[in-house]
Amino acid sequence: MFSCDISHLNYENAIKELLQSITDANNISCQIDFEADHSRSKIIRDFVWSIFDMHSIHHPWRGRFILITDELINNAIEHWSNKGDIDSCIIEAGTNDKNEFFIMLEVHDTWSGKDAKDAKHMEDIRSDRLQKHNTDEGIYMDKRGRGLFHITEKLVDRLSFSLSPKWWLAVKIEKSIPKVLNP
Repeated sequence: MFSCDISHLNYENAIKELLQSITDANNISCQIDFEADHSRSKIIRDFVWSIFDMHSIHHPWRGRFILITDELINNAIEHWSNKGDIDSCIIEAGTNDKNEFFIMLEVHDTWSGKDAKDAKHMEDIRSDRLQKHNTDEGIYMDKRGRGLFHITEKLVDRLSFSLSPKWWLAVKIEKSIPKVLNP
């Protein structure tokens, strides 16, 4: 997995470094560490757009997935991290064994933002989810956002939450899209 810290890179250098990391478009795997600042979300959004370009994925899915990418990253920045914190985004994409385009995006936050400080009940919810599922996978914190996850759930194949080894929470989405020759 390629790892890139774009926290202190300007837009042009960050995009250039991310695109140069792609040596095989059929198997993209990278971790992007970014400062919890909205200017960073544009870099990740444009990188995801470039991945969709490489695979000639038609526009309705591009737009939908860019919206989801923005929402997940901006949610981590606005609610669950403080300015200057380093969040992380893991992206895996390529062609699966069914010759479909697949993409997985996982956003890790620091759990230090304004909403984390106000959400004393979140530890109770976290504990309840872990006991209910007896695992770190599949935590669904329905109180951790308004409509974001309801919208996202309808557009992706899988939405899951897990405890992050370095950060507090990871939100992961996965989607497979059939390739269309003439969209």
